Amino acid sequence: MDSRQPLPILVVGSGMAGLRAALDLAAAGADVLLVEAGTRLGGSLSHVAILAQTGQPIRDQLDALTREVQEHPAITVRLGQRLESFAGQPGAFRAGLAQPGVQDREEVAVSCLILATGSVPFHPGSLDFLGHGVIPDVVTSLDLEAMLARKGGIVRPSDGQPPLSVAFMQCVGSRMLQPLDRPACCATGCAVTVRQALAMPQARRIICAIDLRAHVPGTQEALHQAESEGVALRHIRPHTLEPGPDGRGVDYRFVDEQGQECRESVDMVVLAVGVGLSVSTRAMLEASGVATGRHGFVATQPFAPVATSRPGVFVAGNLRGPGEAALAVVQGSAAACEAWTAFGPKEAQATTAPALVLGGGVAGLACGLRLAQCGIPVTLVESTDRLGGNPRKHPTIWKGQETREAVAAMAQAVLDHPGVTVLTEARLVGLSGGPGAWTGHLDTPQGPCARAFGAAVLALGGSEIRPDEYLLGRDPRVMTQLEFENWRRSHPAPDEVPRSVVFIQCVGSRQPCGYTACARLCCSQALCAAVDVKKSRPDAQVAVFYRDITAYGEAEDIYTEARRLGVLFFRYDPDAAPRVERLGTDLAVTGEDSLLGRPVRLRPDRVVLATPLAAAGVAAMAALFAVPTDALGFLSPVHPVLFPVDLPRPGLFAAGVCLGPKPLDESFAEAQAAAMRAAVFLTGRA
Repeated sequence: MDSRQPLPILVVGSGMAGLRAALDLAAAGADVLLVEAGTRLGGSLSHVAILAQTGQPIRDQLDALTREVQEHPAITVRLGQRLESFAGQPGAFRAGLAQPGVQDREEVAVSCLILATGSVPFHPGSLDFLGHGVIPDVVTSLDLEAMLARKGGIVRPSDGQPPLSVAFMQCVGSRMLQPLDRPACCATGCAVTVRQALAMPQARRIICAIDLRAHVPGTQEALHQAESEGVALRHIRPHTLEPGPDGRGVDYRFVDEQGQECRESVDMVVLAVGVGLSVSTRAMLEASGVATGRHGFVATQPFAPVATSRPGVFVAGNLRGPGEAALAVVQGSAAACEAWTAFGPKEAQATTAPALVLGGGVAGLACGLRLAQCGIPVTLVESTDRLGGNPRKHPTIWKGQETREAVAAMAQAVLDHPGVTVLTEARLVGLSGGPGAWTGHLDTPQGPCARAFGAAVLALGGSEIRPDEYLLGRDPRVMTQLEFENWRRSHPAPDEVPRSVVFIQCVGSRQPCGYTACARLCCSQALCAAVDVKKSRPDAQVAVFYRDITAYGEAEDIYTEARRLGVLFFRYDPDAAPRVERLGTDLAVTGEDSLLGRPVRLRPDRVVLATPLAAAGVAAMAALFAVPTDALGFLSPVHPVLFPVDLPRPGLFAAGVCLGPKPLDESFAEAQAAAMRAAVFLTGRA
């Protein structure tokens, strides 16, 4: 691995994804050309005062990261340049670079390309009813970040005084079909708003949201704190903002959940703006020749989350769709892994220590395969008798791809690879040595054995929690989402589709104590299942009882489709959750229609409960490796954003559900990222 790559790897964009990709590639021995159109490194996070995931400042750590990039001898940084053209074949591309507004173009030879230019915030000036740019005390969430970062603190622009009342208005430039076609959720707006509200304890704070999406780790706990401090959450979308008396403050109108028009006055309004792609970014995508999806973001597949339609071109960060900073970092490492696997300097080294991968689900399979493709010997340990993990039991199609077929193909590829030793029905029961020179002691069907390894990736899965409520376990017609999906697979005939199905969300999650977090997956899975029922039986009655529909990012599309097909949605308050009971031989679900303000009673054929995933087998492995877990029992990384797959002991990494609930494509990307980080460590370059 010490030979130098004759052609550098081109990384375009220096946000979190681009910085992480460049550093990982350089650490692996590749030469990197990092191109940034702006005048400084850091991307959009350089404007953030408080990190949404942690509630802590990020500026000093980001500055240290950019310095590391600038000082690395294998990274060449070009500021003030854009990618104008891209031609050639994988391994021998020609990239045209130019300064904005300059005709002359420099052509450089590169082996492959990682696109990581990110997104730009929506400018609300085009929505005149919001008054931004006209009403002094209407500011954006970015304006508020700038106030939080400066010494003067938060003041309202009209008079420079601290605001005593603030209204946060969500989804400005996102989740909008009219007057603009911007239907995707920005994925992080709610998390940012909750943290910003907590930073203003002196003010009366109101959050106006269609749904308060708390999927970003740490957000639901922050929301619990905000509500305990008196922050009001209203499920409304305000309109027609006007200046207050003497041009100070803001008056706005809204329609409440009972359909009544109301007026309210506050000292300041904060518009939580969405994100999109700039004109120059769209031009760059056209020049690079990659396919884009309906919303203009780069199209990817669930089991190839950083690969584009053009071989040799990879993508990371918000360019492939809205997401939080931690996911951008994961995708940066994942893209580096794919680029390095295909084009990086990889001379075989007999002295490279093997890697141990614990878990044979999607994350473990993807990680083990990538490590082996890099020439690193792998021992993959799975506690059950077969590879595949949770997706092997999931019959659903995730983002257009059949999960069972894809996972089966991955498992076969791992079994066929000569560099991977697979041990099923095996458990790691002991550990000796230390980072770089561990020995694992395993129980296998053939008896005890020992395996030497230099680094380990914990890719342990999770299992559905089965709460003792809603008649679950006492009536076979009440099922978890996984059980319902499997039931649908075994009952595919049109006459077997239920005439009536009720989905109940947030069962056992988002609690004040216990499982406090949002389970992240449940809403998208329920929406997919609801749409499947309606498409299979259009006259079926399908209803969803929910607190907030958390269909973040481009998953908003499935929410829109569900409403179009006639799925009924009833919002419930956690203090007045729906009830499930038997009435004779029938099931009955009773809840509240918050829009009409009256009870609803349905008699469904099936009741489907959205229960969260809990960590499986994590406690024992965390104790064995002496690494921490969080309050919910998931593994805690070194830093939730900057090092999201690195565990606090050198040479230990993690991927998948053991770090927290997430969809398949995010688990796959974490596996690629963990493989890259482990490979760098094992080759002695970390």
